[in-house]
Amino acid sequence: MKVTTLDEKSIHDIGHAFGYYDYGEETGMAAAFSGKEATANYICAYVRGVLRGGFLHTISERGEGYIAYKLPKQKLGVRTLWPIAKGMLRNSSLKRLMHFAMAIKRGGVPLQDRMDKEKKPYIFVGLVCVREQYQGQGYMRKVMDIAFAEGNRLGVPVILETDAKSKCDKYVHLGMELAGVRDIGEFGKLYDLIKKPDAEKQQSVSTEASTSK
Repeated sequence: MKVTTLDEKSIHDIGHAFGYYDYGEETGMAAAFSGKEATANYICAYVRGVLRGGFLHTISERGEGYIAYKLPKQKLGVRTLWPIAKGMLRNSSLKRLMHFAMAIKRGGVPLQDRMDKEKKPYIFVGLVCVREQYQGQGYMRKVMDIAFAEGNRLGVPVILETDAKSKCDKYVHLGMELAGVRDIGEFGKLYDLIKKPDAEKQQSVSTEASTSK
């Protein structure tokens, strides 16, 4: 279901779940900001942006988990991007953000850019979150199924990028495929993932079966 309103506590819960994620030995997106709390505050700003733009969805009225995604040909627009941009600048420095952007550029071409160049339509997932009190109860699959169902309906793949191998492994477990790893130096690594629509996957399996006879 699409989220049209969201209270500040729920927004804070989403930000906290991101900002205080246990990366273990890995380096996550907090490296682009001034710490965990700053990361949480940025995510709160991101949530406000995608909420204003109409891109935020949830499993149920309880809000166990949330996902923000953009359909093919949809544009984020100023209404969405302005709160996100302000959140970035308030929780990092321009110098740090420029350094981060340069590291991403050196890390290689994102899957999203590759698909744009090839003019292939896709659903882009910008945020996935299960609130901390609901984690470990199977809600991540239900959250991802919202986007996967849209991908199947439209016949297009669902793609996303994540900032930790531990997160990547969870997405692979839910049916996504690793499409590339980008090394962004001191900021860690980015993992590109894709979930092809079920019809396309079935066609691929059928083709492989016929050619192996």
